Amino acid sequence: MSEEFEKVERDVEAAVDGDPASVAERVRTITLGALSHGKLDADALKQVTNAVLKGAQQGIERPDRERMEAIREAVRGLDEALATAAQATLLAVKEAIGRGSEYSRQEIRGTLDQLDAMESDFLRTLADAGRGATGLARTTLHELAEHARNSGTAIGGRVASAGADLARAVADLTREQVQSGAQTLRNEAGLLAALASGMLRGVADRLHPAATDEAKGQPRDPQA
Repeated sequence: MSEEFEKVERDVEAAVDGDPASVAERVRTITLGALSHGKLDADALKQVTNAVLKGAQQGIERPDRERMEAIREAVRGLDEALATAAQATLLAVKEAIGRGSEYSRQEIRGTLDQLDAMESDFLRTLADAGRGATGLARTTLHELAEHARNSGTAIGGRVASAGADLARAVADLTREQVQSGAQTLRNEAGLLAALASGMLRGVADRLHPAATDEAKGQPRDPQA
């Protein structure tokens, strides 16, 4: 695992071992900071999710009721951060559609497929973490995975609210481009993921202004 993801583990471990009341927000901030760098693609989402869950488990030195609540709060913060990442990706897809032939139809469709899979990938990773844990941590993660599967997640809610409309817009764009014979100008893989990452930084700044500065090690402006 790279040094970047090891740092995510350490930061989450410290967050979970602290005040349970602040765990969700701290984990959300850590996750957003990690996802705001590089490309916001399926690999990045999986690696950051794994690092957060691993750090959460390592942060439980005392497997008591309070520590189990800390794990629940860490998973809630992770879910909320991934929902924000989904929102950023939705904004990137909307931007790409609006710019017509500048982006590859295949890449836009692939990004929509990634959005559709985000919730199931999160649930799968959460279940895998439960199977790899022991004792109360294993029980708690299993219960969280079951609850999320039955009740839904913040990620699923965010995607469902706009995904269908974007899918129809992509279908319309595809028909228009085929009929006009338009050629895509940007065919390189990863351009849309990079655009989504930029969108995430903007969303993170608006939703939680301190997230970006803290992730970069900069002090928060006390006047903000």
